[in-house]
Amino acid sequence: MENKTTKKILIVEDEKDTVEMITALLELEGYQVFSAFSGTEAMRFLETRRQVTPESETPVDLILLDIMLGDEDGRDVCQKIKGDEEMRFIPVVMLTVRSSLQDKINTLNIGADDYLTKPFVNEELLAKIKVMLRIKDLHDDLKRERSRNILLSQALEKRYSFGNILGKNSRMQEIYELISDISNTDSTVLIQGESGTGKELIARAIHFNSYRKAKPFVVANCSAYSQNLLESELFGHEKGAFTGAIRRKIGRFELAHGGTIFLDEIGEVSPPTQILLLRVLQDHRFERVGGEETLEVDVRVIAATNKKLMEEMRKGTFREDLYYRLNVIPIFVPPLRERKDDIPLLTSHFLQKFSREKGKEVTSIASEVMELFLAHSWPGNVRELENVIEHASIIAKKEEILPKDLPQYLLQKPLPNQQLFSLKDHERDLILKALEETNWNKHQASKRLKITRSTLYGKMKRYGLTKE
Repeated sequence: MENKTTKKILIVEDEKDTVEMITALLELEGYQVFSAFSGTEAMRFLETRRQVTPESETPVDLILLDIMLGDEDGRDVCQKIKGDEEMRFIPVVMLTVRSSLQDKINTLNIGADDYLTKPFVNEELLAKIKVMLRIKDLHDDLKRERSRNILLSQALEKRYSFGNILGKNSRMQEIYELISDISNTDSTVLIQGESGTGKELIARAIHFNSYRKAKPFVVANCSAYSQNLLESELFGHEKGAFTGAIRRKIGRFELAHGGTIFLDEIGEVSPPTQILLLRVLQDHRFERVGGEETLEVDVRVIAATNKKLMEEMRKGTFREDLYYRLNVIPIFVPPLRERKDDIPLLTSHFLQKFSREKGKEVTSIASEVMELFLAHSWPGNVRELENVIEHASIIAKKEEILPKDLPQYLLQKPLPNQQLFSLKDHERDLILKALEETNWNKHQASKRLKITRSTLYGKMKRYGLTKE
């Protein structure tokens, strides 16, 4: 229900008795009432009010405007109001002594929202005012919602613009330049790099800097599903296509129509599904699982993998023709150990982020900590560094992060003859450690590892991790 005490109504009428009568009636209803006795005075009043009214509001919420204003025509005043970009959504109810159908049509044709024939019944006037104010409230709500959507869109663009993928290393600068060059093309992109290097962030940067940015960006993690489920996830299925298919499902390719689909962990796709993907890349057509209708979509495909696909092709597990369809624009993301000059920049960024999120004044790190960071090999890459900074920000008791605030494994020096773990070994150990510390709670473990549950399930399956 509207709050009448905040509603402002302007009466534009040259008969003083009529103004006083309407004013008394509306004030009894709790409205704030203003009056003007000519069109010139009304426009001057609105202009003055506009200068002291917030941009998100209109000078008044409704105008009662008499057609006959001495030597002025109220219809001219109405057209001036409706021709003003900021005031055209203020409801205008014309007051007229004429009651013919043509007069009423003419009144609405000049832009008025409604009319009322004089003399009028008080209840009729109040009813019209209530309806007009309700319509304006709905319009204002829609305007605010659109403003929120615009701000959200701008925030997304800022968040995923390539200028915010942190890194001053020369190889990262080359990636920024490449993103700028390819964003507004539809060429397929293959992003290769170790886990935790930020491949999805680069994919989002390409999308949000392209002409497709207003359309969906849809992520499909190819390692999180079995072959049959992955086909359903990508292409959808019809009701009854298989046991449990109780309704039609729209696939990720359809959801991404007009936008971009990001195929993460593309190296995990089975050979039969690779054939289906090859067809979509060639002619943008496919059928839902269990369906006969051929669907066509307009999507840009960006794929990513931490596997070496050339080796997978030699082993026969990845199709050569699919590889070359995907690898139109290759992007190789360097591991953190190969761009250690970015570690201070990334550390500062994550420190500010978690200090803000955790509500703690942790503003710097000790020089010994930076030495440890620069000496570490970072097998988990940027994601590992982010997790370390989050851990330390929580543990730190002072404004400066000290070595004792770091996870213990960073402080342990390897034995002289100790072999370095491979990346897979390290990732497997990190996942196992997170699962054990959360008593195999997948939801808590995925949050701790900063990956989705579907990604966690895929990695557990790959490394054969099961609770004994």
